[in-house]
Amino acid sequence: MERKSLAPGSSYFYYPRLVCVIGVRDEAKQTTNFAPVAWSTPLSSHPPLFGVCLSPATYSHHLVLATGEFTLNFLPHGEAGVAEQLGRLSGKRVDKVAQLSLALEGGEVIATPFLAVAYAAAECTLVERHQFGDQTLLVGEVLRVHVGADACDDNGVVRLDRIRPLLYLGSNRYVTTDAATVLQPSAAPG
Repeated sequence: MERKSLAPGSSYFYYPRLVCVIGVRDEAKQTTNFAPVAWSTPLSSHPPLFGVCLSPATYSHHLVLATGEFTLNFLPHGEAGVAEQLGRLSGKRVDKVAQLSLALEGGEVIATPFLAVAYAAAECTLVERHQFGDQTLLVGEVLRVHVGADACDDNGVVRLDRIRPLLYLGSNRYVTTDAATVLQPSAAPG
């Protein structure tokens, strides 16, 4: 394979990534702010920890530190326009829920609601934060997970024949998966 050498930040080599929309209560405005996060990842199974990277300059970052809780919302591919708008609008200046007519569902453990359109959502409390360069890694303990009734199989794996997860490709482009490309290689001989 022929290669070219590039400066860091000049290529989206780490994409595509699953789009995670963080939801955070804005108690002063009596609403919830939602913002897409491309840099997010599970961190631990026991205890269940999930990390999201946010710039300290963002309104969502401020709200997470103020409330100590947030929701994680995973959208189907058909909601790329919603994710894009959530990223373009500033929760500091506009009520995104009202502006985009977003339907919400209440959680069971925390006060922050989640997006009704999400095929999966998680309720989290902030347990740690770490500064890395221009980002803060916010670590949430997952307290409860909500999934669509037909979103996952009996093993908890997303059913790609029913759900097309929204992936961010970089440079304001989105993509999804194709169920026909799923591989499950045989176990290595032992």
